[in-house]
Amino acid sequence: MNIEYLHYFLDVAKTKSITRAAKLNFISPQGMSRAMNELEKELGCELLIRYSNKLVLSPIGEELAPKIADVVDGYTGILEYAAAKSQVQLTGGHSIQLECQNVAMLAFLTQQAKDYIFGCRDIHFRESQNSQIRHDLLANNANDPAGANPIIGLVCFFNQDRSTNMGGIDDLEEKGYQYRPYLKTYDKVMVNAQSPLAKKDTLSDEDIVSKPLVSTNTYLYSVLSKRFGQSAIEFSSSDFSLRKSMVERDSAVSFLPAIAALTMADEAGFVLRDMEHSYEVEIGFVGMESDLESSCFQGLMRILDEFYRAHEDSGLYALCR
Repeated sequence: MNIEYLHYFLDVAKTKSITRAAKLNFISPQGMSRAMNELEKELGCELLIRYSNKLVLSPIGEELAPKIADVVDGYTGILEYAAAKSQVQLTGGHSIQLECQNVAMLAFLTQQAKDYIFGCRDIHFRESQNSQIRHDLLANNANDPAGANPIIGLVCFFNQDRSTNMGGIDDLEEKGYQYRPYLKTYDKVMVNAQSPLAKKDTLSDEDIVSKPLVSTNTYLYSVLSKRFGQSAIEFSSSDFSLRKSMVERDSAVSFLPAIAALTMADEAGFVLRDMEHSYEVEIGFVGMESDLESSCFQGLMRILDEFYRAHEDSGLYALCR
């Protein structure tokens, strides 16, 4: 079961709104509605009753809401326990937990940055989705406002638009967190290195849908399904190795931020190609100011700044700082 969908359901139950819950979790209303439909299908029962002008929980939804909250709390507790057991604290040091979206880990973080993260005793790393990062930050703030276990989130937004996609960030900023955008880039098409598509510099929509599409199971799924049609998407998964293997077998195409051409240059099984009409990706950090200014995090920022300032004329991104 996708733990993200359980988080989504709790926000829908709390807000009584697909749109508001979508904003809180950085996805589109269509993506939130699809997630709720899939959760209902998996559980085999109706969780929500949808009227023309309102939404309410079904009787079963009302009964399951506290049970789902227990599951989410239990999952979070497991992660917190594991993180606490694995932490190695330095006397007088400022230790942080860096939570990062899969696509940011793959395409944004350079190898030197990854080496720094995994070699630094004051940075503890975990891959999470945007919504999980938001929930962890809010839970951390509620349980420990002093920040004894500080978290910094590395987040990605597709088609960045504060009025529609930033409700979750607004909520965090109300709790005292800061969102610091780092760069804006765009997605490219990931195709088999030996395929006919690899011989083209730019791919039309017709070129792209000549193969099945595989997507992440985040807001990108909504972006792609709106543009290419839901039937064009073979499946969605957060497992990059699975998406990569399908592309390398030439059985599908996928998508990665353009910056991956710099950070994943050694990959031989696939190449990245421009699409005629691409969409924007914004990558940034969210955390408390004291954590964002900590020496261990600033060490990471110096590595990223050195790399991205050196390649700024590549045309693949624009720095926000």
